[in-house]
Amino acid sequence: MTFNYWRKGGYTIGSEDYRWEFLRTKISPAQMFIFNVAFISLAQSLLLFSITTPTYLILLASRLASSSGTALSPWSFGDLIFSRFMVTCVLVCFFADQQQWQFQSAKITYQKSAKAPPKYNREDLDRGFIVSGLWAWSRHPNFAAEQAFWLTLYQWGCYTTNTAWNWTVVGGIAYLILFQASTWFTEWISSEKYPEYKEYQARVGKFLPRFGTDATFKLDASRTKPKDI
Repeated sequence: MTFNYWRKGGYTIGSEDYRWEFLRTKISPAQMFIFNVAFISLAQSLLLFSITTPTYLILLASRLASSSGTALSPWSFGDLIFSRFMVTCVLVCFFADQQQWQFQSAKITYQKSAKAPPKYNREDLDRGFIVSGLWAWSRHPNFAAEQAFWLTLYQWGCYTTNTAWNWTVVGGIAYLILFQASTWFTEWISSEKYPEYKEYQARVGKFLPRFGTDATFKLDASRTKPKDI
């Protein structure tokens, strides 16, 4: 995820989320300033801190067991399951981001040269957004994997402390709420920009696969050009 953010120029001076540019067209400069201070600069930092708090419980449980002389397995079967699932989430996120990156790169090349790069056809590139690979099963496979990663960390903390739930659930719930709002905003922009996106929403699940639907798109030539925003 860090690598994907870097290659998109996220760490360069002046870089920002593409959605904020769109948001500026909808709200006043004063509202944007408040949003920047309250959410982008403050709330997101607190959220990133809270979502990692299960690691504190895992570390604390291991130290308490060690200080009390309790025999604690350094790596239980449960630890193996949780850790491997989290690695799987990272891999899913990586491949989803990679597929998105390759598609967007091919689209830029196509728009400049009017020639579809290998492995891509004009229909897909004219549509403007990816609907193949992991994106044929989920509209946001990277978002789904990222949420699953942090929820698994929370469940790992519960497992280690032998509790059904604990106070670190606050971070997990806040993270899910953020992703619901973020995904809604992202899809609002996409539906405004790409005429076919609402059809994509009807056929493919937001995070989890929606079985029993046909994700094959028939592009109407009269709707190939996205609206400017």
